[in-house]
Amino acid sequence: MSKAIYYIKNDFSAATFLSIRNSKKSLIICFSTMYMRLKSYLIGVNVGKKTKWGGITQIERFPMSEITIGKRCVFNSNSIFNQRGIRHCIIQTGKIGAKIKIGNHCGFSGVSIVADCCVEIGNNVMVGANTLIGDRDDHPERLHTSPSKTYIGDNVFIGMHCIIMKGVSIGKNSIIGAGSIVTKNIPENVIAVGVPCKVIKAIN
Repeated sequence: MSKAIYYIKNDFSAATFLSIRNSKKSLIICFSTMYMRLKSYLIGVNVGKKTKWGGITQIERFPMSEITIGKRCVFNSNSIFNQRGIRHCIIQTGKIGAKIKIGNHCGFSGVSIVADCCVEIGNNVMVGANTLIGDRDDHPERLHTSPSKTYIGDNVFIGMHCIIMKGVSIGKNSIIGAGSIVTKNIPENVIAVGVPCKVIKAIN
């Protein structure tokens, strides 16, 4: 017996609304992906094959800057795809020469990625709901500081509501716990958590 039939037989009302929700998700992905691919092409953003959008991402490429997104990535900007109550994704370069490079097979839910210098994200990176990633300090009218490259290695998992500050590097295969603020480099193959984020355990 298939799962769908089992659910219908045992809880018809919930199964019906689950089916409606799944149909709605498919429609949102279809239309959002078509729109975002067209917009990305028109504003000069390079997007790999089979990358999908669940909702509309706010994407802005500053003149003479670069945004590259790999293949088979997913950007969720609608809470139907994430029950943590996500915001919409933001990808934005803010100065001439700035770069945002996102690898293959990455997933983002309500994540903000901003660069005045360089933000580089490797392959197979998953970033939880409403995380902020950037290479700059905002409000330069209050305190002017220089941007500094932010790097996230392959196979990193970042929990929800994290802040990845400018100038830090997160090594491959590491896990950043929910709610952490990363202010210093995190090595490879560790679990790190806290404010500020600190290593608590090595991963074999």
